[in-house]
Amino acid sequence: MTRRDRWGLAIFAACVAFPFLGSFGLLEPDEGRFAQIGREMMGGGDYLVPRLNGIEQFYKPPLVYWVGAAGYRILGISEWTARLPSALAFFGTIWLTGWMGWRLGGRRLGWMAALILASMLEPYALGRQITLDTTLTFWITSALACLVRVGTGDPDRKAGFLFFLCMGLGFLAKGPMAWVVPLTAALAWTVALRAGGQRLGLPWRKGMLLMTGVSLSWFVAVSWKYPELWKYFLGYELVERFASTTHGRSKPFWFFLPILALGAVPWTGFLPGLSLATWKKIRERSLSPVQWALGSTVVVPFGLVSCSGSKLLTYILPLYPSLALALATWLEKGTRSAWTKIGWGTAWGILLVFSPFLWSVQFFWSEAAGVYPSIPYLIGVPFAVVSLGLVAWKRREKPLTCVGALAGVAILIWHGACLEMERINDLLGRQASVRSLAQLVEKHQPERLFIYRARAAGLLFTTDRRVWINPADADVVVEPPAEAKGRFFEKPEELRAGLGKGQRVEGIILRHVFREEFDPAKWEIVGRSGEFFLIRSYGDGI
Repeated sequence: MTRRDRWGLAIFAACVAFPFLGSFGLLEPDEGRFAQIGREMMGGGDYLVPRLNGIEQFYKPPLVYWVGAAGYRILGISEWTARLPSALAFFGTIWLTGWMGWRLGGRRLGWMAALILASMLEPYALGRQITLDTTLTFWITSALACLVRVGTGDPDRKAGFLFFLCMGLGFLAKGPMAWVVPLTAALAWTVALRAGGQRLGLPWRKGMLLMTGVSLSWFVAVSWKYPELWKYFLGYELVERFASTTHGRSKPFWFFLPILALGAVPWTGFLPGLSLATWKKIRERSLSPVQWALGSTVVVPFGLVSCSGSKLLTYILPLYPSLALALATWLEKGTRSAWTKIGWGTAWGILLVFSPFLWSVQFFWSEAAGVYPSIPYLIGVPFAVVSLGLVAWKRREKPLTCVGALAGVAILIWHGACLEMERINDLLGRQASVRSLAQLVEKHQPERLFIYRARAAGLLFTTDRRVWINPADADVVVEPPAEAKGRFFEKPEELRAGLGKGQRVEGIILRHVFREEFDPAKWEIVGRSGEFFLIRSYGDGI
C-alpha cells in the first residue's frame, strides 16, 4: 500500500466515522448507560470498578469505559466525546479492512472492501453509537489483519504475537467472541495449508498464554476484591448467556438472517449471488487457504450466535469486515451475471425509496403521526441516488467506480439521517433519546429525581445527578454502598415521602408503567420521548 493510499484511506475513514457524532442525544438503553459509566469512572478516579448511579456494575469488561473516561478528561463531556471510542474503533476497522484487501488482492480490492464496509447500515449505525461491539469488532479485525500479515509471508514474528494480544484486548472490550472469530480463521487457514504441506507459523503456545493473561487480567483483579464475582462471571454471564434464556433475549434460530439482510443494506441483494459463487468454489475445491479462513469467520460465528440462548442484533457486527472483503473479491471481477444485476438493482432501489419510506411511516403507524424527516432530506435523497446512479450506469464496466458511487450515496444518506434523528426520535420507542426530557429536568430542578422500570441512563449523563431507583433496575451484583441504598425505593408512593409541601419529584418511566402503577390524580405527564414519559408530583409536607 502506497503512502498516498494509506493517507487517502485514513481521510475517507475519518469522513465516515467522525462527523455529526453529537447531532442527537444518547440512545437508550446502551448509549446512556455506557456513556455514564465512563463519566463516573473519570469523576470518581476508580478505574478498576465501573459504576452507574454510584452502584458497582460488572456485566461488561471495562476497556470501552477506560477509553471513554480518557476522552472525557482530555476533550470534555459531551455526546460527541461519549461516542468517540466507537468512532475511533469504526475508523480503525474501515482502515484495516482496506489494508487487508490491499494485502490480499491489490489496491482496487482494498478500496472496494473499505467502501463496502463503511456504507453497510449496521456497521455504520453501530460505529457511531456507544456500543461495546464496535470496539470488539476493531480488535477482532486487528487480529485478522495480523493473521493476514503472517499468512502472506511477513517474516516479522511480532505480527504473530500481536494476533494473540489483539484477541486479549478484544476480550476486555466485550468477551469471548474476541477469541471465536480470529481463532476460527487461524484454525481454518492452518488446516488448509497443511493439506498442501505448509505451515502458518503462529506462536501458538506463547501466544495463547499472552491472550489468556490479557483477557482475564481485569476479571481476576475484581474477583480478588469481590470473591462472589467468580460465580457471576462463569455462571450468569458465560454459561447462562449462551445455554439458557435467563437474560430474556431468547429469539428463534433464524433471528440473525433478517438482521444480516437489514444490516448489510445497501449490499443485501448481492448476498445470494455471493453465497452461490462460494458454494460453487467449495464443490470445485478451488477455495484458497485465505478464502477458507475469511469464509469461516462469517459462517462459524454466525452459526454459533444463532445457537445462543441470548441474541441481540449487535452480536453479528464482527462478521461484516470479512463479509465486505468477500463481496469486494467477488465484485472486483466485474462479472455481469444475473445475480450481480439483481444486486445492483436491489441496492439502488432500496436507497431510492429510503427517505419516502421514512415519510410514509406516519400513515400506517399511529404513533408516528406528524413525525417525518425534513423536506430537504426527503427531496435530497432521491436526487442524490438518481445522480450517482447515472454515474454508475455510465461507468458500469469499472467495478471500483460502481462500488464507490453506491457507497458514496449510501454514506451521504446515513450522514443525513444522523441530522434527522432529533426529528424522528419518537419513532425509536424504548431506544429513543431522553435528552429532551433531561433538559426539562435541568430547567425544573426538582428536589428528587428517579428512574423506574426504564433503562434511561441518559438522564444521568445530561443532568449529572444521582437518581432514586428500584433495586430490581439497579443491576446489583455486590452489596451496594450505603449512599446508593439510601436512594432505593420499592413502590411509587415512597417517592413523595419526606418531601415538603410544594417540593417536586420528577422521573422517567415507560408509558405502560404510568398507566399500570401511577395515580393520574397525583402525577402529571411533563414530557414524552419515544416510549418514555417524564412525570412529576409534589410533596404533601409532614
